[in-house]
Amino acid sequence: MRLSWKLGRVAGIDLFLHPSALLMFFLVSGAMPSGLGTLAFVVALLASIVLHELGHSLMARQYGIETADITLYLFGGVARLQRMPRSPGPELLIALAGPAVNFVIAGVLFAMVNLVEVAGVPSRFLWLVLSSNLILACFNLLPIFPMDGGRVLRAFLSGWIGRLRATEVAAMIGRMVAVVGGIVFLLNGMWQLVILALFVFMAGGMELRQVRAEGRSPGVPEGFAEGVAAPVGYRWTNRGDGVWRLVPIMVPVGGRDRSWS
Repeated sequence: MRLSWKLGRVAGIDLFLHPSALLMFFLVSGAMPSGLGTLAFVVALLASIVLHELGHSLMARQYGIETADITLYLFGGVARLQRMPRSPGPELLIALAGPAVNFVIAGVLFAMVNLVEVAGVPSRFLWLVLSSNLILACFNLLPIFPMDGGRVLRAFLSGWIGRLRATEVAAMIGRMVAVVGGIVFLLNGMWQLVILALFVFMAGGMELRQVRAEGRSPGVPEGFAEGVAAPVGYRWTNRGDGVWRLVPIMVPVGGRDRSWS
């Protein structure tokens, strides 16, 4: 059962709102002088996050990767791609597309602020949305896997050391930063950021396990982290109690099973 509410479809992608996103009203309650202003700011912030995730989704579509849905959470959004790009080039561009959208929004708002101030109209709301987009873009570009910056780091490393090793390095850096940041946030009573650090730590580990599983050769038993493939003509078979052994592949020849080897 899905815990999120469906808001509609954008560019052919289902858009959902998780209940945790409603906590944004409490986090930014003092940003605007009125309740209506706070509501407008939260809506603008959520819209910026949607556009950020659409940047990822539409760039992924250019490489034949569709997006199952986009969900908005308290600390941002998640575009659930049907598969992750395996080549460094597409992954780099898909990762950068989201922050690029926020930089464009900030640039447009900066131009609007100048026009509004010339006209003598208060521009606090525009400045808040502008600064929020800059923070969103810069924060996501930190080299913390699996955030956008961590994916950029993996894309650069993949060309040198391979995707699996690059993922291990990026995940290690991301989890170290998450641990250090989580301790600092905890000591300062910043509980929301502690939860964010915990999420980053767990998400990085989950994706690392997924990449290891993808890189494992067919028939390789679980636990062979580096993907020890069976020799030609043999396959792995489980003897029970976690014990695996190599057995020859039997090929029927003339009504009889004969070893491939």
